[in-house]
Amino acid sequence: MITTVTLSPCLDKTVKTGKLDLDAMNRVEPVSLDIGGKGINVSRALSRLGVPSRALGFNFDGGEAIPETLGSEGIECRFTQCPGSLRTNLKIMETELGRTVEINESNPEVTSESIEALKASVAESARDSEFIVLAGSVPKGVGADIYRQLGELANTKVILDAQGELLREGLKAHPFMIKPNIFELETLVGKISTESEIISAARKIISDYGVQVVLVSLGADGAIIVSEAECHKAPAVKVPVKSTSGAGDNMLAGAILALTENLPLEDVLKYAITTAAGAISHEGTTFCTMQEFEGLLGK
Repeated sequence: MITTVTLSPCLDKTVKTGKLDLDAMNRVEPVSLDIGGKGINVSRALSRLGVPSRALGFNFDGGEAIPETLGSEGIECRFTQCPGSLRTNLKIMETELGRTVEINESNPEVTSESIEALKASVAESARDSEFIVLAGSVPKGVGADIYRQLGELANTKVILDAQGELLREGLKAHPFMIKPNIFELETLVGKISTESEIISAARKIISDYGVQVVLVSLGADGAIIVSEAECHKAPAVKVPVKSTSGAGDNMLAGAILALTENLPLEDVLKYAITTAAGAISHEGTTFCTMQEFEGLLGK
């Protein structure tokens, strides 16, 4: 079993326009309204790849679609309900410029009682989980050390996908794998300019924190995966890019698929790159299917 933890879920509303005019009214075309949050996205991506998962985290008023959608996709849900309204994130796709503008809200503050209930849920779920994925931002009321606390409670392999102090503190729990992008990596080690510096930075994290795998996403340039003994780079698979929303979460799901199959590190990278490619070839927040994965893997 794979358990994902999402502390700040959301509704992702994606709309499309030719080009934003910052000094005038803009008319948009609706594209999609999806449940979101990094852990939730990883669970949904895993489901498309045939990997069972369990979704934990906080939920808020107006978030009824989260357990309904996940349940319909065969994903077990154990969310801790909190007062206040669920946040909505707006993603504006500018087709003329080929870019996406994201405007994200914040969730309401959560209580210490809700945090303790979430901790108990994570500890219980860890008992039968091969991996626990701690991913994404956190709402008000949750300390920057929450992923360290949850990682220490989880007596299993932890995969951490966070940034800033959440990442820095979470590393103190010695996670099995982290998946930073370049910006997130630089917040830990300083400015990075070359591939050799990426590898050196990843190896320093491995040495300092006992991390076993560092998967660094490079956006359009692909990804690099590093362990104590190995290092591999893969370019991005060439597909028409329609949306990058959720690409990193799909990448993480692909890596987890390979890890559950006990594949070599090079294949962990191949699976990660392939699932990311399958996702970005669709509009909105979408997920790579097994059929797409099998068709793209050879590339």
